[in-house]
Amino acid sequence: MTLRNFLLAWHIATRQNPRMAVALEQAIRGKDDLAPFQAELKKRLTDQFSQQLIAAKHVPFMTYVDAAYPPRLREIPQPPLVLFYRGQLGLLNQLTLGIVGSRRATGYSATALAQLLPQLPSMVIVSGLAAGADAMAHEAALSARLPTIAVIANGLDQVYPAKNRDLQVQIAHVGLVLSEYPPATGPQRFQFVARNRIIAGIAHGVMVTEAEMKSGSLITANYALQHNREVFALPNRIDAPLGAGTNVLIQAGAALVTGPETLVENLNFYP
Repeated sequence: MTLRNFLLAWHIATRQNPRMAVALEQAIRGKDDLAPFQAELKKRLTDQFSQQLIAAKHVPFMTYVDAAYPPRLREIPQPPLVLFYRGQLGLLNQLTLGIVGSRRATGYSATALAQLLPQLPSMVIVSGLAAGADAMAHEAALSARLPTIAVIANGLDQVYPAKNRDLQVQIAHVGLVLSEYPPATGPQRFQFVARNRIIAGIAHGVMVTEAEMKSGSLITANYALQHNREVFALPNRIDAPLGAGTNVLIQAGAALVTGPETLVENLNFYP
């Protein structure tokens, strides 16, 4: 079994367990003996996992040891061992801006994105294809003819929410859809949090449009800070519930977005 296929099998058999992924990743980097991992894999590859592994091999994927694997993603504490994909992998080598926000994002997010994105230079927009701000970000990118990457929290053969089906198909056709989850994996709450680290890891910077004080968007922003990425936020009224999170981010040091120049000036030094 090649190392690439071993990583895929481990990824499937351990159910994408972050702790076990990190253990194997550290062993690979340290060029340690992989025999203990091979023995553990043999115990875990039941008939169920063997069938999942066969199905996963029919979907394009890249692993931690592949040249196509994004170098920035290797920098994060828990890089995914495997990413399944549909679309253009070359987008991962370009300047990327993550855009996240509330699933209940208002017209303020939509208006701001419609004004900002057409004025950006060639930049790839990364988001999570969730309802609300994520979908707005992808749609605004497509409207502005900017490439976009969707990092989803389920298998590539699944769509969540269902209303984003056409959007997911369009992004796979002209952009890139990524997931660490194998085919037939439905969405679960913890997977959205895990997905956020990938958005922050891929992006050179992350912008939050609207967010409550407790939200997945702030988790993504915190991941971005931990990964030494640029963090941006749209200012909002002090009485706006969806402005509480972004205003606190700005207070904590996130760049206050006043126009496209805020994004360009902070990201233009990246290659």
